[in-house]
Amino acid sequence: MKLIAKIVISILVVIAVVYYGSAFVMPSVTVVNKSGDVVEQVEVALPNSNLNFGALTDGEENTLHYSLEQSDGVYNYQFKSKSSVVFRGSCGYVTNNEIHKRVVITVNKSNDVACS
Repeated sequence: MKLIAKIVISILVVIAVVYYGSAFVMPSVTVVNKSGDVVEQVEVALPNSNLNFGALTDGEENTLHYSLEQSDGVYNYQFKSKSSVVFRGSCGYVTNNEIHKRVVITVNKSNDVACS
């Protein structure tokens, strides 16, 4: 019985290490809303992925991870404001197998967008 418990605990530890290890390795995009208003819809398109962040209230941020397998390209963002006005643009550069890359896209007042 003790052997079975050790095996189960070992498997759970391995699963936890793989899960948190993959979150560390996978690249991500974080969108931060500092616009002073609700952003109804946020999308970021990559060459081989499309990230939908949903709505963000003022001061809220959301992070999504994406696949390492990407073609060369840029991050194309699209923000839909509360008044249904759509703001589009691009920033940064994405390429294949960028391990642990972190991109932050911030929507500031007057819908000015900053990427870092």
